[in-house]
Parts: sequence; C-alpha cells; structure tokens
Amino acid sequence: MSIDITIKEEATFWVTCEKEGLSAFQHEELHDWLAQNPLHVKAYQRIKSIYAMSLSLPKASANSLSERAHKEVKKIKRFEQTKYFARVAAIFLVMGVSTFGVYDTFFALKFSDSFNADVTPITKQVLPDGSIISYDAKTQMSVAFYNNNRVVTLDKGAAMFEVAKDAKRVFIIHSDKVNIEVVGTKFEVIRSNDATTINVEEGTVKTYYDASWFEKRNEILLSKADSITYVHEGVVSHYAKINPSKIAIWRDNRINFNQVTLKHAMDEFSKYTTISFAFATPEIENYVITGEFAFNQMDIFLQTITKLYPLKITKNDQMIEISQKNKK
Repeated sequence: MSIDITIKEEATFWVTCEKEGLSAFQHEELHDWLAQNPLHVKAYQRIKSIYAMSLSLPKASANSLSERAHKEVKKIKRFEQTKYFARVAAIFLVMGVSTFGVYDTFFALKFSDSFNADVTPITKQVLPDGSIISYDAKTQMSVAFYNNNRVVTLDKGAAMFEVAKDAKRVFIIHSDKVNIEVVGTKFEVIRSNDATTINVEEGTVKTYYDASWFEKRNEILLSKADSITYVHEGVVSHYAKINPSKIAIWRDNRINFNQVTLKHAMDEFSKYTTISFAFATPEIENYVITGEFAFNQMDIFLQTITKLYPLKITKNDQMIEISQKNKK
C-alpha cells in the first residue's frame, strides 16, 4: 500500500515541528495522529530518516532545493499555525521527496531491517555492505540503506559498529538527536533515557547534536580511545580518553563499573536476567561501586557490595531486594 502525498505532507509537518520543539498539546496531537493509521507511522519514520540524511546532501542539490523552497513558501496553505521555519522545511522535504527526483537519487530505500535483543547480547551480524554490528541485551535499533547513505536508528541500548569503508555512502547513527557519522571505523554507541555515549575503538568519528535544521551543536571529531557523552540539549557532560580494551566488553559477557552508583550497576545486571530488583531506601541507590564482573556473577557482585557496605540482600526467583543491614 503506497503512502499518498497528503500523509507525506502531514508526516513532514510533524517531523519538522518535532525538530523545533513540540508543546505538550502538540505531543498529544502527534500521538493521536500516529495512532490513526499505520501509514502515518510508516510515513513519519521515513520522513525522519530523510530529514536526517538531507544534512549530507551534496551542496549543489541542497542549495537548489533550498532556493525553490523559499520561492514556494507563500503557496503553503496547510498547517498555517506552523512557524515560518517549519513551513520552509516542510516544503523543502516534500519537494525533495516528491518533486525533483532527489528521492530516487539519494533516498530510495535499498535495504532495511530491525534488530532487537532480549537478555542475551547478539554479536557479529553482517550487513549487506559488509559492516558488522554487535548489540547488547535489551537493545533496539533499525537499519536502512539508501543510495548515498547508510542509516542506523538506535532506540535504546548499546551497539558496537565495525563500519565497512564506502567513500560514496556515509554511515550515520541516530541516537535521539545525537548523530554519529563515519566512513569506516569501529566504535560503540550507548543510548540511555537521558544520554548518548560514543566510545571509539579505532578510526575517526564525527559526532554532533542536531539542534535544528541549520545547527549542529557541539560538533566534535573523535579518534581512537576518545569517549564522549551528550546529555540534555546536546550538552557534553563527559569527554575523555579511555582504555580501548574496555569498550563494549559485553561482547565477552562482561560488565565494567567505574565509580558508578549501585542503581546503575543493578540496571546493567538486570539486562541479562528476568529477575527484578528493588532498593529499600533511595539512599542505597547512590552507593558507589567499581569492579568488573561476568554476566553470570550477580551473586558474587551482591556478596561484594555487602562487604563494602552494611547491606542486606533478600532474594527469590523473581526479585532481589537490597536494604540496610540492621545495626546490632
């Protein structure tokens, strides 16, 4: 079933507004619109990919579309409540998709797939271009290849990429609004609820926060052993050199903690099991732990923290409760 131009235009409108920032009311409107029709979801996801990839269009093509878009702005009738910027961007995208054949040249879909892991990491999945991806437990992502772009959208979790060199097709990873662009290299991307971390094992990686159509915030070129973390609105909260041998050690069924909270450590262990956990008080969550453990060494980990802190562990088949040990 094809997606008609009206749905494409509506999807373009919502993607553009989302990039500019949605109000609470608009969030509800978008949710309702996506729920109305599966084609709305399909169009929305496709336009989001096209939006991101348009940043890497050849300069001549981008300039041509931009000039035409500005000439056509006054003709827009739909969604008059949008900002001027949104109207320009919407026309720009719709023109690129449906008018000039740019879609066929740059954005025609050649391959797509989705990857999901439960409690077991998946290693060495080979993509059609020869790139290799490995991904940690509880990871979700999708892959789409186009004529001049290779695109991965990381929805959550951690993934290691060994990108095959292809000078004609940049490899792009989207983690929320953080973008990572490469031609050929090895690196890890970790997406949590409020942050994206990139760890480079080898090669060179360009990263930035996609603040708006024209603004790449905190654009940084990373090299071997570089680690960076983007948080809210593209703020860089961490930028340092790390030991490359400690990157993506989940590939070897191991977890490394370096001065992390106990809650963070338990969140990591919980990815590899169906057992839930709970803390008796918020204070315990913030206890700090350092160490390296295998996935199946949760019992050893729990014994370790009871030696470091006055903690009591209560465990059954479904739940682990961590509480303060009663003082005698």
